Amino acid sequence: MNEQNQELERVIGWHLEITRRCALECPACPRTFDAEKVGPLNIDLKLDLIKRFFAKDKLPLINYIFLNGNLGDPIYHPDFHEIAEHFFAAQHLAISTNGMIKKSFWERVIRTWPENSLLILSIDGLKETNHLYRVNSKWKMIEDLFEVIARTKRKCKIEWKYILFEHNHKDVEKAHELSKKLGIDSFRLQKTRPLNSRMNKNGFLKEFNGTYFDAEKNKKPLKELAPFCKTLDMHYINAEGTYFPCCWWPSHYKDEKQEFWEDTNIANLDLDGAYSHFKKFTQCLNDFDKAPEVCKNFCTKLEENTEELLTPNSQLNRKFLGNSKKEWEIKKD
Repeated sequence: MNEQNQELERVIGWHLEITRRCALECPACPRTFDAEKVGPLNIDLKLDLIKRFFAKDKLPLINYIFLNGNLGDPIYHPDFHEIAEHFFAAQHLAISTNGMIKKSFWERVIRTWPENSLLILSIDGLKETNHLYRVNSKWKMIEDLFEVIARTKRKCKIEWKYILFEHNHKDVEKAHELSKKLGIDSFRLQKTRPLNSRMNKNGFLKEFNGTYFDAEKNKKPLKELAPFCKTLDMHYINAEGTYFPCCWWPSHYKDEKQEFWEDTNIANLDLDGAYSHFKKFTQCLNDFDKAPEVCKNFCTKLEENTEELLTPNSQLNRKFLGNSKKEWEIKKD
């Protein structure tokens, strides 16, 4: 087995934005606060392109596939079920979604998804509060989803992800209890990203600064990177098929020198070709001072715990309250 194939045996996972469609208008989403800059939104990554790039025989090598867009919710892709079911052959499959779609959609997902899969439901409150950030969300559709979860025998795992704000923090305990009653496997609190004036034009949203989070503890950043991408983790493909080292890169790389990363589309690559393309990029990650600013911003180590990163919206400031089962985790070799 050559060196490249040995590396591919250690492939960890891919993050895919399969569509830019979304029914919501969350204030801190670029679709809302930066709509004039993000370009066309009704774009879908084509099913045949996905199946060609992620060939069936390669999928068992991939630790996980994560469907979650920068600008769209994967459930709105017109071929969602065919795409998701193609990825059943990967070691793990996960999706992050606002959950607002018809009941029959969820009946197929919850009835058929395998035990190595995870549904992450982004629901930030209860009936009186969820829609305040998840603008356009309809609680009746969330209740329909809950009803399907409660009555349907399933193998997949389900997580309720709850972003905390000042307006919804008092609902946390009720939501947590509801999640246990429904049989949801885990309940996770997440701190919102810092809100600037563009994300919060009406001034309504307020970050919650309670005692749930203790991840940062004033730790100082080190002059060292801990990039996910270097371990072949969380490589990102957007809805146009453009391949990036991670999901942070598309929003920031245009401010960098083009020498760091040459845009390429998966229409012109296979998995082996993507690996070769990425290996050229890793050279710029070895010297912190010369590394791209986007990498310093999002993948700088913190003192005392080198597994934590600098950005609070990446891996920090997430807390599992726990449910009947231990939180679902992707194991990495």
